[in-house]
Amino acid sequence: MVLTRHVYDRIFGSGPLIAAASAVSIFAAALLADASPNLAWPIPAPVRAGVLGAGIIIAAAIILWSVRTLRPERRGAELVTTGPFRFVRHPLYAACLTIFGPSLVAALAHPAYLAGLLGAYGAAHYLIRGEEALMSAWFPETYPPYLRRTGRFIPRCFR
Repeated sequence: MVLTRHVYDRIFGSGPLIAAASAVSIFAAALLADASPNLAWPIPAPVRAGVLGAGIIIAAAIILWSVRTLRPERRGAELVTTGPFRFVRHPLYAACLTIFGPSLVAALAHPAYLAGLLGAYGAAHYLIRGEEALMSAWFPETYPPYLRRTGRFIPRCFR
């Protein structure tokens, strides 16, 4: 079997599917939040804005670091394990799901959004498996050890 590296797979990976699953989760959470306004958390607006602002800044910094470390034209051509990839295998998704997501939940101040984030996180874990299988096939000598020593979206503190 010959592996082909489609431009789409190299540039986007699972991103569009994860974004779509996240949008569905957020939409469902918004419907739940509208149906149960009395469950909203009493977090002051300035605190919510500050948490959201910090989440945006940190996530944007991680995304920029990721893009600078692994440019789109290099994706699928080499395994990069430096920069943010030293800590997690998918820093773009990690920035959105692990940094921005919780800050958005805090800013929206309703448990329905926490459920939505957990749904998006679960969908991302499921959808990313195809991308990781492709990476294992492309880099059979180097990807499996990298997979074992780094976390998917959260850094592994204990190896």
